[in-house]
Amino acid sequence: MQYSKYLFKDYSLKITQALEKVDQSAVDKLFNLIDSIINTNSNIYLLGNGGSQANAHHISGDFMKTFSMVGLKLKIYCLADNVCHLTAASNDLSFEDSYAMLVGNIIDKDDLIIYLSGSGNSLNLVKCARKAKTSGIRQAAIVGFTGGALKKIVDYPIHVNFDDMEVSEDIQMSIFHYIKQRLIDKYNSLFNELDISKYRKRTTEDLIS
Repeated sequence: MQYSKYLFKDYSLKITQALEKVDQSAVDKLFNLIDSIINTNSNIYLLGNGGSQANAHHISGDFMKTFSMVGLKLKIYCLADNVCHLTAASNDLSFEDSYAMLVGNIIDKDDLIIYLSGSGNSLNLVKCARKAKTSGIRQAAIVGFTGGALKKIVDYPIHVNFDDMEVSEDIQMSIFHYIKQRLIDKYNSLFNELDISKYRKRTTEDLIS
């Protein structure tokens, strides 16, 4: 039996190389932007396709639960979670317009759109970004490869110049996990008062809970 010579350490090396390309100042800007939205009526909308959409789903649920536990209002949503909207809009109009049609209706001027994209060139995201730009809506993006059109359109791009789709998606999650932990650190007084005994039992005490 022959085995592949492509080892996990080879993939982990690629992730390390990509992480070293992340611009701290660009991440700081996104962190400050998200922090400024806490306890306001502005919404954060995460948009993506495929694995990036799955990341958007993960991030929105994770942030919603984490900060709601300590009474911090962070209104963060993944618009692709509404499959009914996506399929109906795609069927009646086009998939490329399924996000753009929400600008000015669901997505308002005081909101923030964050695009997660490997290429930065997905047409449904680009059309949304172009329309949102004309409406003065704040926009950010985490993109890989050359950064694509999104890098040029949004106000706050985080471009990780690395030609690998899977690694690009891993970087998206790493950046948001970093932002989450940094927010927890900033609001540590609230989290220190939180009773998370069930979580502690499962992790540090290694108990089934």
